[in-house]
Amino acid sequence: MNSGQALLEYLLVVLFAVLLLGQTVNGISDSMGNVFGNLAHHLSYNLKTGICESNCFFGGYRNDNRNE
Repeated sequence: MNSGQALLEYLLVVLFAVLLLGQTVNGISDSMGNVFGNLAHHLSYNLKTGICESNCFFGGYRNDNRNE
């Protein structure tokens, strides 16, 4: 009877560890998705509107402020 109880306890501990690991990986994945999403948003905003005041490397782009 003790061997059956030990096996059941082992399975419960492994199940708990797997669930905990799954939640941890899910949380890290969501966090990294938010970090890269914010980075992509800031890069696309700055590349679309431009941040240079007077000298841009590419004069033909819309972020060239010399023609305003």
